[in-house]
Amino acid sequence: MLAVLAVLSTLHFEGDIAPGNGDYVDVPFAVPAGTVEITVTKTYTTGANILDFGVWAPEGFRGWSGGLTDDITIGVAQSSRGYLPGAITAAAGWYVEIGKAQLTDTGTHWTIDITFRDAATLPVLPQAPFAPVVMATGTRWYKGDFHVHDSQSGDSKATLQDDIDLAHSKGLDFINLSDHNTVSQHALVAAQQASWPVLVTRSSEITTYSGHGNGVGISQYVDHRLGRNGRTMANVIDDVVAQGGAFIINHPAENLGTNCIGCDWMHSTDIPWNEVSGIEVITAGYDVGVLAFTPQVVKLWDAQEDAGHRLSAVTGSDDHTAGMNEGSTGSPIGSPCTLVHTGELSEAAIVDAVKHQHTIANLRGPDDPSVDLVAHGKGGATAGIGDDIDELSALDVQVTGGDGYNLELWRDGAKLDELTVRGDDFTHTFHDQASKDDHRYRVALVLSNDPVVITSHVYAHGVVDDASGGCSSAGGGAGWLVLALGLVFPFRARRAPRRARPCSSRP
Repeated sequence: MLAVLAVLSTLHFEGDIAPGNGDYVDVPFAVPAGTVEITVTKTYTTGANILDFGVWAPEGFRGWSGGLTDDITIGVAQSSRGYLPGAITAAAGWYVEIGKAQLTDTGTHWTIDITFRDAATLPVLPQAPFAPVVMATGTRWYKGDFHVHDSQSGDSKATLQDDIDLAHSKGLDFINLSDHNTVSQHALVAAQQASWPVLVTRSSEITTYSGHGNGVGISQYVDHRLGRNGRTMANVIDDVVAQGGAFIINHPAENLGTNCIGCDWMHSTDIPWNEVSGIEVITAGYDVGVLAFTPQVVKLWDAQEDAGHRLSAVTGSDDHTAGMNEGSTGSPIGSPCTLVHTGELSEAAIVDAVKHQHTIANLRGPDDPSVDLVAHGKGGATAGIGDDIDELSALDVQVTGGDGYNLELWRDGAKLDELTVRGDDFTHTFHDQASKDDHRYRVALVLSNDPVVITSHVYAHGVVDDASGGCSSAGGGAGWLVLALGLVFPFRARRAPRRARPCSSRP
């Protein structure tokens, strides 16, 4: 016998919306008893106007469409993209949220129609609870893309399988699935992860009208609605950290106006920078990004490092199409990519690596020349990228596949020296005199005056007077730089333990 689908009831709402009085408007409604599925249809006068839509239940978040014009369907077993399935409470306290993404001075007229059904219409996709997986073991640099979208983002055309196939073809070990303002992708990933050759880490791109950021490793939706009930970007970052996630600022210098609403970062002075784990030093295509965005981002990065905050250099393709129909400015998955140094390929290890600056930014992609460095310090101690070391004396740098590139050494945001890489397996040692001050060091590979690879920093602490426990005046000032070939690797022999800086030249 065929089941007869019944419409329990319908509701109609309409109104006018204009700039001002906050960025969000609630349209409350009640759900009748027996409802198994809710469908929301919305319209508005478009043109230069752009409205976002989402739905909240009495228990909280159910999903976010952004500017997607498709109908919204919320069901017990399955919901439409960007929305969470689950129990449907028959009660008041539900509401459709309208976001003022972009409005003309006169605003627009909107309509919302809500249909309540006693049976489901959507086919049910495989879903599962999250279960941690370790895809590989062994300490090495794992390659990934921290900024990937699939069809759970309202503005993305890519399927999960499209993303996986492209990432695997590029030789990536992982992708960070950062769909806009939702976590509906997590259960879909968990149901398929065992069959994939690429690790998918949980995330959400928390997309606001004044900045975007990834919450890497989070499990729950983080409220993106800045200004609503006093919500701030600081609250957003606090919530990511409370879930154990790593917060990464996405494309902070991409001021693209209406082509990317809220893409440029407008929160340089009102956030807890000590809770930010990383920053995208390039997003999207290399030819455009390295000129238009990277120099500005590096300035912001250095300014925060100068203030004592530690940020990983990361990259992201921001791919929404799994590489389909990419033009000259496009950036398919893996272009650029980020290397993370961990002991295993797992979500927890990747989150920890980003939190501790164990990263290298390949601005073009996974085939960029490889770079590694080892710092030498007090008592024969060694440290790698992201680590601390006392009384640094030398930095061993190894470059593979970089013949003809320039190798640059940077200290505290200033370039100290550079030399040309000769050969495909190149090693070099930079020496810096021990100083009473703390310094940070990174290296970059440059071709035709444009950076191609940028490492995160090694953090060197000043000369310590062991007898007094204080800072010694030995070494004086900023020290001096000499260049010499030699010193035997291996790299990553051991790491100095991470600890608080014992002495600092900062007030």
